[in-house]
Amino acid sequence: MDYLENTIVDYWGRNEMCLGVVVKTGIDRLQVKGVGEQTNRVAVKQVLTSHGSASSSHLNRLAEIQAEIIDVMAEIDVELLWQDALEQGRNDGLAELAANYFGEATPIRISAMARKLLEDNLRFKFQQLAISPRQPEEIEEILRLREARAARAAVRERTKQWLDDVLSHRGDEPVAVPEEQETFVRQSLDYLLCGFAGEAVNLLSAARAKMTAREVAIKLLKVTGRLPDDADEFLLVNGIHAGFSADVLEHAETLTLTIQDKGRDSHLDLEVFSIDDAETREIDDALSCRRENGGFVVGVHIADPAHIVLKGDCLDDAAVERPLSLYLPTTTVTMFPERVGCDLSSLVAGQERASLSFTIGFTEAGEMTTWSFAPAVVRVGRRLTHAEANQLLVDGADSVAESLRDLLFLASKRRELREAAGGVSFNRPELKIRVRGGEVTVTPDDQDTPSHQLVSEFMILANHLAARYAVRCDIPVIYRAQDPPVEPVTPIEVYEPHLFDQQIKRMKRTRLSTCPQPHFGLGLDIYTQVSSPLRRYADLVIQRQLAAHLRGEELPYTLEELFAVLDNVDRTSGQNRALEREANRYWLLEFLKRNQLGEVMPATVVRVEGSFVLAELDTYIERGVLMCRNRLQVGQRLTVRIREVYPEASRMVLVAE
Repeated sequence: MDYLENTIVDYWGRNEMCLGVVVKTGIDRLQVKGVGEQTNRVAVKQVLTSHGSASSSHLNRLAEIQAEIIDVMAEIDVELLWQDALEQGRNDGLAELAANYFGEATPIRISAMARKLLEDNLRFKFQQLAISPRQPEEIEEILRLREARAARAAVRERTKQWLDDVLSHRGDEPVAVPEEQETFVRQSLDYLLCGFAGEAVNLLSAARAKMTAREVAIKLLKVTGRLPDDADEFLLVNGIHAGFSADVLEHAETLTLTIQDKGRDSHLDLEVFSIDDAETREIDDALSCRRENGGFVVGVHIADPAHIVLKGDCLDDAAVERPLSLYLPTTTVTMFPERVGCDLSSLVAGQERASLSFTIGFTEAGEMTTWSFAPAVVRVGRRLTHAEANQLLVDGADSVAESLRDLLFLASKRRELREAAGGVSFNRPELKIRVRGGEVTVTPDDQDTPSHQLVSEFMILANHLAARYAVRCDIPVIYRAQDPPVEPVTPIEVYEPHLFDQQIKRMKRTRLSTCPQPHFGLGLDIYTQVSSPLRRYADLVIQRQLAAHLRGEELPYTLEELFAVLDNVDRTSGQNRALEREANRYWLLEFLKRNQLGEVMPATVVRVEGSFVLAELDTYIERGVLMCRNRLQVGQRLTVRIREVYPEASRMVLVAE
């Protein structure tokens, strides 16, 4: 191939013909330089023809050859060429085509023929440099497809313009949807409600530089009056789908109440009760307590959805996508369909349900002596709200009240042990924010009542014992660990926002670990989580590991599989918790905007950075920028007035009185 060096060649590049000078030859490759500075590697089989040696001014020569080729292309009638090729039944090469057409196949004519047929791009088909005429049926189909593609492109352009007009609409009356745009609007709705990423998503994504596709879809549907009345904009804009697919719902309906596992312990003789908020429908846990041999036997009964939700089935896949039930002011987005999470697997009062039950023995002084757990069957005899449980603790006279008092006593002993081991508790006041029928209500939600404390303490204990069992039996699980802080942490007995911030910032983040490690905040040497399998997918996964070992079955997850699943779930759960906080803040600010604008109330300064001051409203535990002429200090109490509230921007402006 040395003879090609320093010659001008015409070669097949990326779907086009290219002219260039061969600057170097190899075994089966050439280095070819075109009009630019770049050198391309070209296979010898890609070379169509040679146009002679390059002169010292090769750029001028390339331009001359290009001009000659263009002149010859004007002489070629592709229609005539194609008809002749079909009639003769020939599949000639480019050189033969040029010879038959012109009488002689010169390099210029061969190059012109190649470019002309490529330019036509209809009657002949190319496979690199091999060509053949298309049959009339093929050409007809290509023209039909091109016409359809052009029609779709035209519709896209009209849709793009119509969408821009809709987004720019300023009137109050809904914009009518032309028949041509009905499909686009329907696809936009499907994208929002079900996550279907149809053709419309590209148009939605490109419509506005500072708006996401979901934000554009919401505005489109609102302006056209197509957004469902019960649609939760906060969920939609964040890609949270409250509903389930038809397949998942159909599968859930096929499940029955029958508990097939004959190896379960029966706790049907126990007086079991649950304690939850009045609105809670996913009952993950229940308790029992009886006095025996001068001590106490406590039952911690955890719902066992794993006996009907199998690893890898459609219910399991749905739970992976929403690994944490979301409790928002406007709605609840459950991890499982209602039939599973609120009925068949929930510890519903009066119904036999599968459970993973811990049986824990205590001395009269509250010292834990024995413990075990196993798959079981339980029946909750009484469902209590926290308010009812607290009232029973005060003046109840029945057996449930007695059990509650015993549990509270034992819970206080467990808490003392954890605190003696370094455990710390931080309780920030909480609010219950609800939006119903467009009305926003805000009420205090005390999470530090006696009933809350006893439930929390026994859930912590059950999770701790599950971790101990995993260590003892060498079962791969994921532990939750927390390293000790660098600086000492002091629990805040009475909530003060600036002191709370100061101490909480010293705490290290909890993390996942494949090895048992201490959890500083809880004051425990090891810890995992199994106590909320209806609301947290991670708990269900760990529960499956333990239950399989208890039954002598093969473990469903390897350690690597387990960590991959839980690491992904933990990230998604973190995002969901952030959504809950964002939604609560939005609706609290909306409540303040509607009802408290201009009102005066007490507040505490929580941050001072030069002229920037942040204060927290004592009543609503919400923070805003404080405008004040006086010099202030962190922790200072004062009276403020709410001047401005912007829920969409998550911003509130306060003025010192």
